[in-house]
Amino acid sequence: MPDVSIIIPLYNKALYISETISSILAQTITDWELWVVDNGSTDGGEAIAQDYTQVDPRVHLINCPIRTGGPGAPRNFGLEHTSGKWILFLDGDDLLEPNYLEQQLAVAQQNPQADIIVGAWQEFTDSNPNHRVLKYPLGLGKSLQLLKDNAIAFAPWAVHAALIKRAVLSSDRRWPEELDRYLGEDIAFWFRLISQCQVIYSQSNGALYRTQTDQCRTQNQDPEKWFAGVHNAIKLNQQYWQRTKGEFTCGQCEALMRVYSELYLLAKQNQSSSIELKSLSLAQHWLEHYFIVTRKPTFSMLLRRLIGIPLGINISLVFKRKHNIPIKK
Repeated sequence: MPDVSIIIPLYNKALYISETISSILAQTITDWELWVVDNGSTDGGEAIAQDYTQVDPRVHLINCPIRTGGPGAPRNFGLEHTSGKWILFLDGDDLLEPNYLEQQLAVAQQNPQADIIVGAWQEFTDSNPNHRVLKYPLGLGKSLQLLKDNAIAFAPWAVHAALIKRAVLSSDRRWPEELDRYLGEDIAFWFRLISQCQVIYSQSNGALYRTQTDQCRTQNQDPEKWFAGVHNAIKLNQQYWQRTKGEFTCGQCEALMRVYSELYLLAKQNQSSSIELKSLSLAQHWLEHYFIVTRKPTFSMLLRRLIGIPLGINISLVFKRKHNIPIKK
């Protein structure tokens, strides 16, 4: 049984898959296995992966029998073939620094109660690969409740910034394949895990996340696609929470208000009036629900209720620009 099983869903990443696999072969620990799950590639990427299986017996290539158009089905199919204690989901154009697995496993050994080991990650572009922007996981240095509340609406970290204990990935905690045709499917995957599992933060930042590629789904700025993806992921999260826990927390209501406010802003910037109206209506709904469940509303939420969500967003943007705070796009 290897320490780590790595799963790569592969779809038309021929330009990058060799570099991705090479970053795994360069790891400072050797007790791992890699499962590349081809999802119908047409650019020859699967042939490149096949070559690596001839070089290293730890590398395996299989074909996903279910074609959903997204990463969930191949990730789940790959999981059925794994035998490692820890699972790492890695996309076919992302990378790992050589000591990444070693650092994450060291934290796992120090924290045997942990189900998820998560660290920071570095984002870079093809056009400027040496310039990296450090990103931190949601909830780092804050309360566990904040992480759990925000995870209902936001993906908490890059997928390969976290190791997951194989034992916690039961059948009801797999990737939601019904979301494969949408963006933001990881919102639903991580929420169930975070709601039930022990998360430990590490000091690692060895997950490297490539952005602005032709095949990068998350770089799409189409408000209709983002609304459909986020909204459907949130609906799954709502159904799960109501079935297992009941009433939403005030923190969850605030997070839902914020994510729909961000979708409203994206739609407004891209002149998508129908998504603008839908997002604003849902943001308003969760703002009002917040005041139903909270006993001590925060000043910022009281202000947002008083002046309205559109004006609140405008004030927030002015404040961020004045203080040079990066604005989410």
